[in-house]
Amino acid sequence: MNRLTKQEKLLFLGLFLLIIAVAIFLVWFLNPDRKVKEEIRNTLTEQEVVKAKATEALKSVVDIANQLSGITSGAVFNFEVTDVDGRSGNFGIVRYIDEVKGERIVEEHFVTFKNQNYASEVHRDTNAVVSMHRSVSEFAVSGSPYPVDKLEETVRQFVERVYPEFTRRESTLEYDPGSKDAPGVATNYFFRWNDKQFAVPNGLEMDLPPFIQVGINANGFIFSYENTVQLYHNLPKEALRAMCGFVEMPRTDDSLTDREKGIVKVWFTEYEPFQNRYLILPYEPETDFEGCSESAKEFLGQVPSEPR
Repeated sequence: MNRLTKQEKLLFLGLFLLIIAVAIFLVWFLNPDRKVKEEIRNTLTEQEVVKAKATEALKSVVDIANQLSGITSGAVFNFEVTDVDGRSGNFGIVRYIDEVKGERIVEEHFVTFKNQNYASEVHRDTNAVVSMHRSVSEFAVSGSPYPVDKLEETVRQFVERVYPEFTRRESTLEYDPGSKDAPGVATNYFFRWNDKQFAVPNGLEMDLPPFIQVGINANGFIFSYENTVQLYHNLPKEALRAMCGFVEMPRTDDSLTDREKGIVKVWFTEYEPFQNRYLILPYEPETDFEGCSESAKEFLGQVPSEPR
């Protein structure tokens, strides 16, 4: 009987150990508990990334507010994440089935924060800061109040820095300043711009029409900021398709195509129910305008495929 050589013994031992290693790996790899744990780890990692990006975006806005409020040192960022998949209190497009029950047609997702009892929101996909609310520090209510025109100047500088599109879009917004006496502290001023021209298809309603608002006290401390204009003017294609299915097009020849964004802005001057307002429709000829109503498809099909 032939005896195995030393090299053959080592070879068989190596193969045996390899088989055991492969078996152990397969048991580990196919273990459903491992897959669940790995999915949880991946989810937690993704959530941490989402939280980090949203926190950075909110901190950037707060830093600008501090600079323009005259806070140059000692500021503490004390906003805590409360939900990585929250909802906005000021944004949403709904179709009401009856007086009480409604169906959300468009709903975005937000990372929500808390500063004491004040909430802030950052859009989860774009990291756009939709709202920032914070408590007013004691030092921010002392000293001589600023004139209103100085406060407005500060607010405009703030909005232009945190929302650069404001300069281009302001002419389409309705300016609506106001003030409110706060007990025991300086008067609070609210500078607001409403977009009353943005429309949704007949039968749908917005939670609130698009607006920008900044709250500042008489001593120049910016304590709040809200901006849903940026949401409505940058709706994702999925949202535009969902809305387009409800469009019943009145007669109009006034439209502007933005091929880079893949949208058509349609203006109406005299036809019900959109007098002096506009709709934004998705422009996707490659899909035959999938999701849109027949009247919207007919209109979009007549839009030149190339700029005139």
